[in-house]
Amino acid sequence: MFICERHGMQGKRLRKQTGGSAAAVAAGLVLAVTACGGGGSGSGGGSETPATTLVSPGAPASPSVAVFTAATAPARLSAWNLILSNGQTLSLQQGVQPYSLNTALFSDYSHKFRTLWLPKGTQIGYMAEGQLQFPVGAIISKTFFYPKAVASAPGLVGAAQTDQVDGGETVDLVNNRLIETRLMVREPSGRWGAVTYVWDADQKDATLVRAGQNVSVELVSAQGARTPFTYAVPSDNQCLTCHATNVSTGTFEAIGPKANNLNRDYAYTTGSANQLDTLAALQLLAGYLAPAPRMVVWNDVLAAPVAARARAYLDVNCASCHSATGRSANTGLWLELAVTDTTRLGVCKPPVGGQRSGQFNYDITPGNADASFLFYRIGNYRSGVNPPSVAMPELGRHVLHAEGNALVRDWINGMAPACPP
Repeated sequence: MFICERHGMQGKRLRKQTGGSAAAVAAGLVLAVTACGGGGSGSGGGSETPATTLVSPGAPASPSVAVFTAATAPARLSAWNLILSNGQTLSLQQGVQPYSLNTALFSDYSHKFRTLWLPKGTQIGYMAEGQLQFPVGAIISKTFFYPKAVASAPGLVGAAQTDQVDGGETVDLVNNRLIETRLMVREPSGRWGAVTYVWDADQKDATLVRAGQNVSVELVSAQGARTPFTYAVPSDNQCLTCHATNVSTGTFEAIGPKANNLNRDYAYTTGSANQLDTLAALQLLAGYLAPAPRMVVWNDVLAAPVAARARAYLDVNCASCHSATGRSANTGLWLELAVTDTTRLGVCKPPVGGQRSGQFNYDITPGNADASFLFYRIGNYRSGVNPPSVAMPELGRHVLHAEGNALVRDWINGMAPACPP
């Protein structure tokens, strides 16, 4: 767990005393965690090459995790001593914090195990809007995996197409197959660096991949339908492409962990608690004041209306490029949650750029998803598309996301017709 044993016991006692309130538990844990000085530290843990010192004066690095720049990243993931595997279970080094998101990026139905780690004595600067401010030396990881299924042919990774249940601090490798782990590290310059590791066949370690790699996967649905496709592990340059949120300044950001997307409960070993409350209680989050904004869960039909869920889905999957500062700013189609101008959202706006845009009058034709260029672009996918660049997002999606497409379709079809004929 991310806190020492006595803190876990303290958390259990606090839940009993407070009726399980995450805020109350977190407030009580502040007192318990203070004795450990916030972020955890663990024992030993060598590396293949000496880690670059990234921690500012007064904030000594935890001896449990080795920190590298992207340029000096070691050949093996195990050298970071961040994520541990014995081939049967994927677990976390002490002090590494798991988390999940309210609405996550779709990536070919893969499941994801997300973590963050901070050098001892450092904190994340809380921002209610925009990017959280991670300190130098912070590491964010995302491990992609699939529940195992029996493939129809040798050489294919059999992957059960199932919904992910977020939570926990380990991944069972008897029933799940690891594909890749991506790391982002905040370097001394203040900029983020990114590297990707592909897991070995024995699932005990992963190898650094700079130029990307293809993995043959076969999705198997609950009804037995089989969808073979090529899963593309990104290259270093592709990581930069997706995470470049401001093309004029070259800003490279962690897209997922924002306050509104982290504001949810997580099933920790010691019980369920709000993630922001927990980070604050562990003294890993500075300046946090509840209540925080909350992004809706895109597929929770009981929690929010169609429009709110569709906007959350488009924000997470599209807005890193489709924003005023992103790579697709010139299209005038901006899909961030904060956008309120319906024309910027594409309603009755003629498409600007994009292959086959001439076949459509508007990015969004209210009441008619099939006549909307936006829906056409997200309704295509890499496999079998000619030209392949017609599909959106440009990277990381090679199969049709049926549920996401259905949500956007319902949103557009539910709009009152408003455009000129």
